[in-house]
Amino acid sequence: MTLIQSKYAKGLIIPPFPAFAGGVVAHRFAHDFASAPALNDILELAVIPAGACVVDMIVDSDDMDSGTALLFDIGIMSGNWQVNDGARTVGAEFFSGLNIGQAGGSARPSLKTAFRTQRIGTDRSIGVKIATAATGFLLGQIGLTLLIEG
Repeated sequence: MTLIQSKYAKGLIIPPFPAFAGGVVAHRFAHDFASAPALNDILELAVIPAGACVVDMIVDSDDMDSGTALLFDIGIMSGNWQVNDGARTVGAEFFSGLNIGQAGGSARPSLKTAFRTQRIGTDRSIGVKIATAATGFLLGQIGLTLLIEG
């Protein structure tokens, strides 16, 4: 398993934060895959800032598999935001077995856990796990438009 970090997770781009309690801010996080991710690789893509909770999200992806295998799990990661540690894991609170990387498209969560994130005092990472690797990888981008409430 390899931990892949987006420009956000590397600290190269600073995402917005809700300016006041009850305020909602939306931001699209994106990552371009230049090479094929392997089975169980994790992309640290986005952040839920300290004190915020997820209101909604939209995932979009290019067609990154000429076959029919590529599946993603998307959830909250273990460990600390922006820490490059290959032992980190990711849950499936938002999506489990999402197949939009196979032909491209977009998706919104249908799991109830996606809308029940709690506010905590530390930043949390949202990760994308390669649950099933591509059989015919194609270069492409995955994006996550995250709506968070402060």
